[in-house]
Amino acid sequence: MKLSKGFTLIELIVVMAVFLFVIGTSITIFISIVSHQKRVLAEQQVLSQISYVKEHMSKALRVASIDYSGNCLNGNEGYSYLLTRYDQSLGLFKGIKFINQSEVDSAITNSGCQEFFLDVASPEDSTLVLWEKKGNDPSVPLTSKNLKINFIRFSINGSDGSADSSICHNDPPNKCGASNEDTVQPKVTILLNVKIPSDNQEQERTIQTTVSQRNLNK
Repeated sequence: MKLSKGFTLIELIVVMAVFLFVIGTSITIFISIVSHQKRVLAEQQVLSQISYVKEHMSKALRVASIDYSGNCLNGNEGYSYLLTRYDQSLGLFKGIKFINQSEVDSAITNSGCQEFFLDVASPEDSTLVLWEKKGNDPSVPLTSKNLKINFIRFSINGSDGSADSSICHNDPPNKCGASNEDTVQPKVTILLNVKIPSDNQEQERTIQTTVSQRNLNK
């Protein structure tokens, strides 16, 4: 009677070793793909949020009108933009205030008065968040705390009020902005520096956009 030949112990060990190696490699690759996908999705969410903020601010800033009464721009009659929230330690302004002509309602006091500015999320949370304030309403956040903002800088016609006084009138840095006495149509530049998640570590990215004011005052 002829007996069938089975596997030896060494052959079984080799097969098991190859099987475990293939399984281990597959799991490692799968984990790497999932991790990379999470980073890609996180980056897309950050970029989407930045895109929304940039478009939202640009749309509002583009239709700014002159504040002839000074009720909106801190008593500064004849201004269309006013840089606000001066940071002594950084030597720059973290906000900009203006009248949004598209939201003016003659029946509502201080309507159309709008401000974008960078501030902490709350007194208990030092995370920087971009805020929006309209009229007498409470400020509302434009960005979530997931968007890690390093700084924001507003400048008018190439000047942010920190290096020179070309946009500062009478008493810098308290009155830096665009006045109807200026000879050029104002252009507002927004410079936003944020951290973007990447495969290895967070990377800084600077987003810049320039908005020309529509000539609504003629």
